[in-house]
Amino acid sequence: MESDLPQWTENGVMIYGPLKSGTTLLQNLHDGGGDLLVYPSEMKLKKFISIVWGDHSSAVQTYYDHSTVTGKDFPNFSKEQYSEYVAELCSRKMHSLREVIQRDLAGINECIKKKSATPLLWVAKEVGGPTTSIVSFWKQLFFDGKVIMILRDPAMVTRSVILDRRRKGRKLSVREIYYQTKAPIKVLSEQLSMVGKPGIHFLLYEKLTENPGEIMRQICDFLGVQHKDSFDYPSIFGEKVITTTSSRKTNKVFQSNKKWYHDLSLVEMSLVFFFSRIFTFKLLSKKMNRLSVSYHELVKCV
Repeated sequence: MESDLPQWTENGVMIYGPLKSGTTLLQNLHDGGGDLLVYPSEMKLKKFISIVWGDHSSAVQTYYDHSTVTGKDFPNFSKEQYSEYVAELCSRKMHSLREVIQRDLAGINECIKKKSATPLLWVAKEVGGPTTSIVSFWKQLFFDGKVIMILRDPAMVTRSVILDRRRKGRKLSVREIYYQTKAPIKVLSEQLSMVGKPGIHFLLYEKLTENPGEIMRQICDFLGVQHKDSFDYPSIFGEKVITTTSSRKTNKVFQSNKKWYHDLSLVEMSLVFFFSRIFTFKLLSKKMNRLSVSYHELVKCV
């Protein structure tokens, strides 16, 4: 029965953007205020879009197979207690993905060691994938669910992916650069098609890093919660953290003055330039009836 679930588990907020667009930073900035429970990892709803949820015991296990929460250590959070809770949930039969998500959130909240208040809303992030389908699926799960849509210059997204993989000791192939250039442009195209739709708040990564306090105040107004100083720095379960996907080891929001071609090799730079021109024309220019469209021109409507 879902009647025993806390009321706040009905009030979901999804942060969405392409890979390396600041979704983790934005997720961490929402934490710490007490009014919002922030799911500490990506929810990976995209894995369930094409799955028919059956009334069988393996469905809950499938959800947790895609979850990364159980395998991580978080500050101010009892991993042991949560693992016991997950084991108990996996032994139960639940009738929908929505119910599993709500019970997962309720369990996460119970496993926070020091809580400042009962949440009013909960926040989770989703990264990449088929944007329109993910937002539609989200609205099916939570009819009144809100969406915070973060946009970033696709060329900077591609650069960030290339440099992130390089830091991890891996050089992207031509085919991988092709995909990593196309993916954020495709996401941006779908994001822009949703401008003006109710229940979706848009923001630019560039403005978030330039003035995080002002952007977070705007988001708080959208969500109907009071802005607090804790929204101006990244945290997990109320404890300050360094955002794991950040290129700089600091718990402050920083703005980079780098351009999309900085730190790339000549080959990487040439490939990103060539592929981005192709996909900008195919996915954005034709839609806008213009031969060339810059990112900054496109996002003036946001």
